[in-house]
Order: sequence, then C-alpha cells, then structure tokens
Amino acid sequence: MSDLLTRLASSDAGERNEAIAEACGVDDEAVADAVLALVTDPDAGTPARTAAATALARMPGETGIARLHELLGDDNAALRGIAASGLEYHPDAVTVDALLGALADPVNNVRNLAERSLLAMTCVLIAHGRERLADLLVHPAPLTRSPAARLAGAAELTELVGPLAEMARGDDEWLPRVWASRALGDLGQPGCLDVLEEVVNRDEKNRVRAAAAEAIGRLRADRSEAVLREILERDDDAGVRRAAEEALAELQRGEFDGE
Repeated sequence: MSDLLTRLASSDAGERNEAIAEACGVDDEAVADAVLALVTDPDAGTPARTAAATALARMPGETGIARLHELLGDDNAALRGIAASGLEYHPDAVTVDALLGALADPVNNVRNLAERSLLAMTCVLIAHGRERLADLLVHPAPLTRSPAARLAGAAELTELVGPLAEMARGDDEWLPRVWASRALGDLGQPGCLDVLEEVVNRDEKNRVRAAAAEAIGRLRADRSEAVLREILERDDDAGVRRAAEEALAELQRGEFDGE
C-alpha cells in the first residue's frame, strides 16, 4: 500500500495517473485521503483532479464516495464542480439526491456538472428521484427549474406532463419555458401538441417558440406536420421558421424511413 501512496504523490504525471487508476479498486482510508488530496490540489491539473474524483466514486465500500459527497458541500465552487462530475460514476439513490440538491447551487458550472451527471444515470433518477425532481420544477430559481425540466424530459417522467405544461405556458422566465417545451416533446403524451401549439403561437420570446417547434416535430403526432407548416407561414422570426423547417424535414425523413 505504501508503494501506491508514493506513486499517488509522484511528480511524474504518467506514474501518478496509473496510481489513480489503481486506486479505483482499493478500499483504504489512507489511499482515499491521498486521492482526495489530488482532487483538492489546484496544481495537480484538471485532468488529474477529475480522474481522482472519478477514482473516489469508484472505490469499493464507502471510503471514497463519502469524501466525494462531503466535497459537494465545500465552500469552494471549483471543488463542488469536480465532486458533481465525479459522482456520475457512483449512481445510487444517495448520489441522485445529492446531485438534485446541487441543481440549486448558486454557481452555474456546479449546476451544469450536476445536471450532466444526472443525465448519465436516468435509470437511477427514475427509480429514486421522481418526487425531488417534481419539487424542483417549482423551485424559485429559474436556473434550477430549467435543468429540472430537461431531466424530466430525458427521464420520460410522464407523470410530470402537467407541471411541465404549466411551465411551458406560463413560467415568468423564458429559459424554463424553453426546457419545458423541449421536455414535452420528449414525453410525447396526448395533449402535448395542444400545449406546444399554444406556446408557439403565443409566446413572445422567439427562442421559446423555436423550442416548441422542435418539440412538435419530435412528437410525431397526427397534426405535427400541419402545425409546423402553419408556423412556416405565420411566424415572423427567421430562427423560429428555421426550427420549424428543420423539424418538418426530420419528421418527413422519419416517415420516409418507416419510423
């Protein structure tokens, strides 16, 4: 074990990286502390710090993952981000809950990394995060509601179609309306087309209307093509029309391919 600790502290990047990879299979407090020291060392470089966080997540038992969860609550936003990234490699109920909590982090990069890790474990999110995710759809911060909507669509949580429809129609901020519209396209439930048609016809923000047009294409509903053609004729924004045109082309391509 002392040899592994020595190599983890090596100034030779290649030797150190091999030691980090080896540490993934070791359940030892001293090794976990040495790997954590790499995560928290700004001079170690981003690749080594990220690899070390991954090693903590993959270590057997609770030795490594406990340190990573603790790091997610650190005062240093950079460390919280590295922890959120590393947690992708330990998908379980506790991790899902911690990452959902990180969607409310005040720092954008931490939220983004937590969202990315959750997107990599949608099966675990479906099993353990439904109620918490539903709560985040009504979080006071729009930059928390937005990733929550995206995750609801990616996980195909059809029971959240109601809150997502409400968000797409009437959220005070445009970004949650964008992601709620896209999520409705992912869910593909009856009634989603009516909501998206309302959004694309009434929302004042062009990016929201464009997102709704894309979602209408993904729905592949009986009226999707007709609604997209109406958008092409009526919307005065070139970006929205382009989104509708691309959605229509994708819709027709799917029909041609027999999808």
